[in-house]
Amino acid sequence: MKKEKLLFISFLVIFTALFIFSFFSRYKYLIDSLVATSIIIFLFSFYKELNLTKTIFSLIFVSLLLHNLGVFGFYNQSPLPFSYDRLTHFVGGLSLALFFINFFNKNLKTKFFFLVLFAVAASLGVGSIIEISEYIGFLFVGEGEGFFYFGGTGDITLKGNLDGAWVNSSTDMIYNLLGSLAGLSIFLFYEKPKQF
Repeated sequence: MKKEKLLFISFLVIFTALFIFSFFSRYKYLIDSLVATSIIIFLFSFYKELNLTKTIFSLIFVSLLLHNLGVFGFYNQSPLPFSYDRLTHFVGGLSLALFFINFFNKNLKTKFFFLVLFAVAASLGVGSIIEISEYIGFLFVGEGEGFFYFGGTGDITLKGNLDGAWVNSSTDMIYNLLGSLAGLSIFLFYEKPKQF
């Protein structure tokens, strides 16, 4: 468990640094850093119960970190030759699918085919909750950068209006699905379950 503790401490240090940076960046991504830190603390606290591995724990951290690096403006100006927003949704879907299939594989006694369906549904469910939280944030908080905000992270840049928001939300869900399928493919490759 020493390696897991080192990972956990490293993750906390990184999110603390991002929290401090966010605080001095007009509070952009401040809530995001707190949410990410809370998730990491929760996962570490229930590490064995959730059947976590260092790889899955690290992938979840990476998916949260990618989102929080949006504080540097990566959603609006991607440092990559492709959309940063698509990357975050793909990696998020991948890490969630691995988390759920690994958890279900240990705790549910059913055919592996159904475990795969449950994992995809759970991953897409979390993605849907995120999209709904963006919408609720838009209704009650308004436009801005980060969690519970809308517009500041390239949400409407596809067309520059609310039609672009519809396209963005749907595309986000597609990349969540693609990430989930990639995560399940990785699990299938390494686990090679006998009964599908």
